[in-house]
Amino acid sequence: MPRKAAIALALSAAFTAGAAHAQSPYPDRPVKIVVPYPAGGYYDHVARVIAEALRASLKQGFIVENKVGANGIIGATQVAKAPADGYTLLLAAVGPNAISPALTPNLTYDPIADFSPISLLVSAPNVLVVPASSSARNLADLVAASRKAPMNYAHNGVGSSVHLGMELLKGATGMQMVGVPYRGSAPAVVAVIGGEVQASFGSVLDVLPQIQAGRLRALAVGSSTKIAAIGGVPTVAEQGISGFESSAWSGLMAPARTPKHIVDTLNRAVNSALKDPAVVKQLSPGGELQTLGGSPEEFASYLKSELAKWQKVVTDNDIKTD
Repeated sequence: MPRKAAIALALSAAFTAGAAHAQSPYPDRPVKIVVPYPAGGYYDHVARVIAEALRASLKQGFIVENKVGANGIIGATQVAKAPADGYTLLLAAVGPNAISPALTPNLTYDPIADFSPISLLVSAPNVLVVPASSSARNLADLVAASRKAPMNYAHNGVGSSVHLGMELLKGATGMQMVGVPYRGSAPAVVAVIGGEVQASFGSVLDVLPQIQAGRLRALAVGSSTKIAAIGGVPTVAEQGISGFESSAWSGLMAPARTPKHIVDTLNRAVNSALKDPAVVKQLSPGGELQTLGGSPEEFASYLKSELAKWQKVVTDNDIKTD
């Protein structure tokens, strides 16, 4: 064989092998999903349900690893610095991916540049609640009452989605209330039930049992649409605050520069899972969550809007976590 022909054949073979390697089947080994929150909570539950659904559809193990600390920043940092090969994923959340960038100087990752969005998953909306004994029957009632006499609201910590969600609502409605921080969601809910404070914009997961028990009254839901668990409660937007949304959303992300075919494979599998009634039932057995899904591009656009929204709330209210 002539030398030039031999060289051309070798180069062709190398190119073909390289292309085959670049598009090799994914996944061909177990995939890790890093959850930046403790085991047993909302985000952990979502990750484990999605991991099992991905295992079933992609025929490979998806292992959940809880990497806790610094309000989710430690886990998010681990994934931001991981190889962009699709084998380390992040259970993204409103805290580390949208709120922490507004509150944390010198954050150890860029919420846009360091991640490849795959798909939104579900969201747990904030629900505006008052004691069952309150005279307020809707959002307008509470706003009016707050302008007549000083009121307080409970939240579970400065910089939490419950805290910032209420500040967002105050800004949108002119509600006059002062936030009172409690050491966690449970004592904040108890404070509302007992009348220590007049309201809270708590996570549906924390307040729903007390609403169902008749100890709290729900006035408005912070999601873009009503939720099945309390279908009779209108959204904030339906009560005149167009475009309002406040919820603890979750999504799946990979490190930046993860190959598109891997992102697309995961996106298809996630969206297929979120259309499976059995998976939806596992995620939201009482109809308390919103199922999201969508394309990587839609997730990226949503993330940018969330970053801008919470940055404005933090700046306008001079909120600091120190």
